[in-house]
Amino acid sequence: MIFAGLLSCNSEKRDKVKQQSETVVTQDVFIDAHKQAITKENGQIDDFLRRYHWNMKTTGTCLRYMIYEHGDGNKIKVDDVVTLEYSIVFLNGDTVYTSYRDGLKSFIVGHSNEAAGLEEALLLMNVGDKAKLIVPSFLAYGVSGDANKISIKNTLVYDIYVVNVK
Repeated sequence: MIFAGLLSCNSEKRDKVKQQSETVVTQDVFIDAHKQAITKENGQIDDFLRRYHWNMKTTGTCLRYMIYEHGDGNKIKVDDVVTLEYSIVFLNGDTVYTSYRDGLKSFIVGHSNEAAGLEEALLLMNVGDKAKLIVPSFLAYGVSGDANKISIKNTLVYDIYVVNVK
């Protein structure tokens, strides 16, 4: 009877260790796949930059940006309401959204459903600035897309003009 109890305990421990080991392996596989996807996407972005001869700065999050016309307004901060003229295209040049067709975009910086990369870039800008951004998919709409025109894992190229900030 005691022997059967020991076997049962050891079996439970082995099952738990096996389950933990499988979880670690699954996590490692996921992490490796994610790293490979990011490396591939960065290569595609680098090819795009070479093709267009854009000299962009890169942030610690891998957002690439280039302010090509400086405005004379105040620096944008979290909680500011920004109004933008914009165009958003994929790396292949297909237009996704544009303010000329879809209207100006207004939202509260730091409290919106906009791409994290767009909000990050705005915090580097002033009112009146014009900038080009390349937002990797993980700073855009990631694995979910925007439930409209942007599908999963799409890199976005923005051209924005900060029209107004309140």
